[in-house]
Amino acid sequence: MKRLILVAIVCACANSAVLAGVTGLYDTGTAGIGNADPYYMLTSVPSGASTAIGIEAHPAWVAAPTGSLWIGPTTSSVTDPVGWYHYELDFNIEDVILSSVVVTGKWSVDNSGEIWLNGVYAGIAKGNTSSDTREYLTLDDFTLTTGFQDGLNTLEFRVYNIAGGGGGNPTALLVSDLAATATVVPAPGAVLLGSLGVGLAGWMKRRRML
Repeated sequence: MKRLILVAIVCACANSAVLAGVTGLYDTGTAGIGNADPYYMLTSVPSGASTAIGIEAHPAWVAAPTGSLWIGPTTSSVTDPVGWYHYELDFNIEDVILSSVVVTGKWSVDNSGEIWLNGVYAGIAKGNTSSDTREYLTLDDFTLTTGFQDGLNTLEFRVYNIAGGGGGNPTALLVSDLAATATVVPAPGAVLLGSLGVGLAGWMKRRRML
């Protein structure tokens, strides 16, 4: 009977941790080439199509890691309108200490870009809007440690397509290795059960000593 009580306490504490955390973080292009990305929404474009689609990479772009693809407003690396393209990814944070949340990943853009979190510029950028610095040649790390909120969060990648010369002028975004770490807030019930478990273990030890 005592063993059953201890098992129940351990299971209850474990379940409280499983139900908490950061969920909904996905790499770009998980649906494959030619298909609309189910997680990244193209919410603002200069003109034309407003759906983020998995696209075949331009020869000049850095290779996408396994499990990710470049995404853009068109199905191939053709000429796209000059201007800003906003890609949004919604994710959730539940039952964790917000100050402990860390989101990491890698990104590349054609031509330049900025990362925003919950409508606030995160201070992370690649390139500029006046010249082509060939940001699409590299896949760079990024880290977010502030600006999170309980519940729904929005991670936004703003990509700027600079006017090109000849031979096409595509724009695209690549996000890979997106992950998060956080410290779980113990549920009140789990704390109580944990205290009971410690007390029960002490009582059983004293019983054995008598």
